[in-house]
Amino acid sequence: MPYSEADDTRKVQTAVTYGAESDQPVFLPYAHDNFDLFMRGRTRDDFYCGVLLGGCGAKLSPKRYMDKKCHFAHRPPVHCHRTEVGESSADHLYIGQAIADWLKQQGRKASRPAYKPHGHQVRDVVDVSHDGGRRLVRVQLARRSKHEWEDEDAKLRLRHVNLDWFFGPDSLVANWQMERQGYALRVQCRSAGASRVVEVGAQFPEMPVEWTSLSECTLTPDGILTPGLIRMPDGIVPRHAVNSEPRLGISSTSFLITEATPTHTTATHRWFDTTLRVTARLSLPARAASPEGQHTYQPTNASLSIDGDGTWVVQAQSLEQAQAPVHARPRASTSSPAAPPSPSAERQALPPEANLVASFRATMENAASNGKVVTTTTLCREAALQDRVLSAEQWVRLLLAVEQPRTPGKPVLCALIKGRDGGPAPFFREVLHGIGWTRDFSSSDLLDIWLRERRRVLAAYGSERRAMLASLPAPSPVLAREHRPPAHTKTTPIKGDPAFDALLDIAHEAKRSTDLDTLERSLWLAEQKAPSTDTHEVLNALTDWLVDQRADALYDTWERLSALVDALNRDGDDLHADELRRILRDAKELAEEVGADLASAEYGDITRWQQHLTELSDRLTLKQIRGHAVAVRVALRQNARAGRTTTWGGLSRKIGAPLAALHPDDKVAVLVEADRETRDDKPLLSTLIAAHGGVRPHSLYPQVLFILDRPVPRPSALFMHWRMALHQHSELR
Repeated sequence: MPYSEADDTRKVQTAVTYGAESDQPVFLPYAHDNFDLFMRGRTRDDFYCGVLLGGCGAKLSPKRYMDKKCHFAHRPPVHCHRTEVGESSADHLYIGQAIADWLKQQGRKASRPAYKPHGHQVRDVVDVSHDGGRRLVRVQLARRSKHEWEDEDAKLRLRHVNLDWFFGPDSLVANWQMERQGYALRVQCRSAGASRVVEVGAQFPEMPVEWTSLSECTLTPDGILTPGLIRMPDGIVPRHAVNSEPRLGISSTSFLITEATPTHTTATHRWFDTTLRVTARLSLPARAASPEGQHTYQPTNASLSIDGDGTWVVQAQSLEQAQAPVHARPRASTSSPAAPPSPSAERQALPPEANLVASFRATMENAASNGKVVTTTTLCREAALQDRVLSAEQWVRLLLAVEQPRTPGKPVLCALIKGRDGGPAPFFREVLHGIGWTRDFSSSDLLDIWLRERRRVLAAYGSERRAMLASLPAPSPVLAREHRPPAHTKTTPIKGDPAFDALLDIAHEAKRSTDLDTLERSLWLAEQKAPSTDTHEVLNALTDWLVDQRADALYDTWERLSALVDALNRDGDDLHADELRRILRDAKELAEEVGADLASAEYGDITRWQQHLTELSDRLTLKQIRGHAVAVRVALRQNARAGRTTTWGGLSRKIGAPLAALHPDDKVAVLVEADRETRDDKPLLSTLIAAHGGVRPHSLYPQVLFILDRPVPRPSALFMHWRMALHQHSELR
C-alpha cells in the first residue's frame, strides 16, 4: 500500500510503547467498547509510531469513536511514510515477543528478538536465538524463492547447531519445507479484544492447518512439537502418520499418584508433574542380585509391559542402587548411627515446606504493611535460600500453601511478588488457577488482575491497618491509672467484668448495624478491660472483621479515584480549565481518603494536571470560548456568502473581540466550536481565515482539521488542499 495523499495517516491500528525504538507492540481494537480496557494503566502520551513498525517514531494519539473504528492518529504536522498501518502491521513484534516468552517457559535462555537481521528489512524475518546463540528460531514472513530459502537455510545451519523454522501466513516457503520433512510450522496472529494472540499451526500435505497456542508446543532436541506432531526414535513425524496402538489396559489398583504439581492449563485439560508409586512385577535374570528392601534401585536395559491381569511387568537385565531423595530416606534406627550426608546432598536439601510457607507469608505481610512489593530473591533471602534455586513447580506449590485458607473476597497475597520485567511473577497465572480461578485470560487480563489484587493486598494489610491504628484515641490518664497494675504485684484475671461485657455487646450490635466508627471505639475500650486471653480472641476476630470492612471501603474509594484519574489522563488534554478544575478537586478529595501510600501513582498524575491547570489560568473558559465561537461562526458565514477570506486581525475587528491575542490553543478551540456543526461533506468555515497577506492558510488550520477528524494533508499539499476548500465555498454561494 504505497503512501499517497489519499491515505489518512491517522487511521493507524498499531503502535509501540516505551519509546520510538521499542519492540513492545500494542493493538487498538476497533470497537469503542474495548477502548477503556485498552487505555487502562496508560496515558495518551504512551504511544509511538515505532521505527520497528516502519514508522516515523513520532507520538500517536488514541482516538475513540462511537460511530466508526477507533484508531491512532499522528499529531500534526504529519511527515510519516509508514505503509503498513492495519491490525496485522505489528504482528512481527507480537510473534517475536511470544516466541521469546515461550522459550523462557521451556527453560531456555532466549536473547532479544532480532527484527532486522543482517540483509533483511522489517517484517521480512524474525530471529530468536537461545542457548547462547547455539540454537535459532527463524520466522519467515516475507516471500522467498526456493533457491533463496535453501541458500539461507544452509548458511544458518553453518552458524547454529539447531535451526527451527516458522512460516508466516503469506509465506509459500512452507510448501518446500513440507516436501523436505513432511510437515511445516505456520504462525499467525488474530485479534482478541485489546490484544493480538499468536497461534502456531502444523501444516501437512493435502490437509488443513491444525492451529494451536504456543503453550501447547514443546521444544525438544529434535525440534518443536505441536499436538499434531510426535517425536519418534528417527525424528519428529506427523502424529497421523504413526500407526496408532490401543491404550494399555492398566489395572487402576496397580499404581498410586502422589505429589501432583500443576504445570500448565489449556482450554481442555490441566497438566501436572506427578510421582507414581507403581505396584508391578519385576523380572530379573537368575544370576542377577536380588534387591534389598532398604535401598532404592534403577533398572538397566529395562522394558515395560502389561501382564494378563493388568499389572505392570518390569523386565530388567540388572539393578543399580540409586541415591534416594533426602525426604524419602528411611529414618535411621537408634541402634546404628547414620552416616553423615554428603556435602552436595546437604547443600541441595531444602528446609521443611511448612517453614518456607511461614517465612514467605511473613515476608509478604510485612512488605504489605509497609506499602511495598517483593521479589523472589527477597523471599529466598528471608527464608535463608540464597544459594538454592526453586523450580516453577515448587514456587506454585509453596505459594498455594501461602494463600490458604481461602475465603470469599480475600485478596491474593502473592500479587505482591514482582517479576524481573516489573510485571507479575511468571507463575502468577498458575497460582490463580490453583486457588480457583478457572477461566483462561490473556496477558493483559493477567496484568489487570495482578495490579488489582496487589492494591487490594496493600489496602488490607497496609494502609488501612496503619490508618486504623493512627485513628485510635490515646487512652485518658485516668483510665490508664485505673487499669495500671501496682508495682511488683501479679495481676489476676477478672472474671465476668460487667464493663467489658457491656462494651462487647455494643461491639456486636455495631457489627450487625455496620456502624464501623462505634465498633472501633468500643473495641479499643474493651481491649483495656479484657479479663482473659479467651476474650482477646473474640476481640481479635471482631478487629479482623473491622479491618476487612475498612479495606473494602478503602478499595472502593481507590477504584473511584483510579477511574477518575484514568479518565483525566485520557481526556485531560481536551478539557478546559473549569472542567479540569472540578475533576481535580474531586480527585484530591478521594486521594486524601485513600492516603498517600495507596494513591502514590494517582497523586503524581494529580500534581501533573494541577501544574497544567496553573498554566491555563490566563486562558479562556469554556463559556467564553463558546461565546466567541458563536460570533466567529456568524462572521465567517457572512464572509462565505461574500466570497472573501479574512485574517485573525480582521476577524477581531469585525466581532469586537481580541481574538488575535489569544493563546494558539484557544484559537483552535474557538474554531473547532465554530465548525462543530459543519457537515462532513461541506468545507470548514475555518478555511476562510488566511495568514497575514491573505494568500496562504493560517498556521492553525491543520490542527483544526485534525481535531475535527478531517484528513490532514502533508505540508507540501496543504496549500492545494486549502485552495480546493475555498473553491468549494465559492460553488456553494
